Amino acid sequence: MDKETIIQVSSVSKYYGANKAVDSVSFRVNEGELFGIIGTHGAGKTTLLEMLMGIRMPDQGSIRIYGHDVVLEAERLKEDIGIHLQSTSLVDKMNVREAMEMFQGFYKRKNNLDLIIEQFGLSPYSDKLVKRLSGGWRQRTALAIALVNDPKIIFLDEPTTGLDPQAKRDYWALLQLLRQQGKTIIVASHDMEDMQRNCNRVCVMRKGEFITCDNPSTLIAQLPRGGLTMEAVYMHHAVEMNGSVSV
Repeated sequence: MDKETIIQVSSVSKYYGANKAVDSVSFRVNEGELFGIIGTHGAGKTTLLEMLMGIRMPDQGSIRIYGHDVVLEAERLKEDIGIHLQSTSLVDKMNVREAMEMFQGFYKRKNNLDLIIEQFGLSPYSDKLVKRLSGGWRQRTALAIALVNDPKIIFLDEPTTGLDPQAKRDYWALLQLLRQQGKTIIVASHDMEDMQRNCNRVCVMRKGEFITCDNPSTLIAQLPRGGLTMEAVYMHHAVEMNGSVSV
C-alpha cells in the first residue's frame, strides 16, 4: 500500500535581494521515508530546510505538513517536528540530560528521556558536559535532543560533517532505526555513499532549483555516461548540469 504524502511543497521560492536561494521548488515526502537532499554549498539546501521547519518564511509558494500550512500554523506543527542542531553551542555548558530536559520543556508532548538515552547508548555520558564529548557523541546528543518531543518528522542538516567513518556509520544506523520506528526523516548531506545506502529517495539541488529526484539506484542508472555511485550523480547533476524538475 502506498504511503501517505505528509509534506507537500508547491512552487516555493526564497529570495535574498537578487539572489534566488530557492527557486520555484516543488516536491512531496511520504510517511516513513528517509528523504535525502544533495547539492553543492550555496545550492539552497539549508534555506529549504529552514522553510520546511518554519524558521524562515517563503516569499512565494506553500508548504503543507499533514495538510497544515507551515507559516500559518507553525505553533501547531512544532509538536510534530524534531530538529537536529547544527551547532551544540547552546548546550555546551550543560550535561547531556540537562540539555535534553531543557529542550523538552519547549513542548507539550514528552518522550521518555531514559529510553532515548538508553537507545542511543548515552547512559555513560548522561552526566557529562556536552562540550566534553567527542564529535560523534555530540552528534548523537543533538539527535537525541531532536527526539525529546517524540516527533513524527525529523529534519537534519549535514549531521555527520567532521565525523570519522565509524561515527558516521553509527549515526546512519540510528537514522535507520528511527525510520523503522515510523519516523519520517529529511536529511541534507554530502555523505554520498551513506545517502546511496540509506535513502529511499534523493533530490539534487543546483542554484536553488530541484534538478532531479528519485531512488538512488534509478538516479545512478539514468546517468548518460554511466556510473556506479551517488558521487557520480552529484557530479553530473549538482556540479556539471543545468536543469529543473518538479516531483
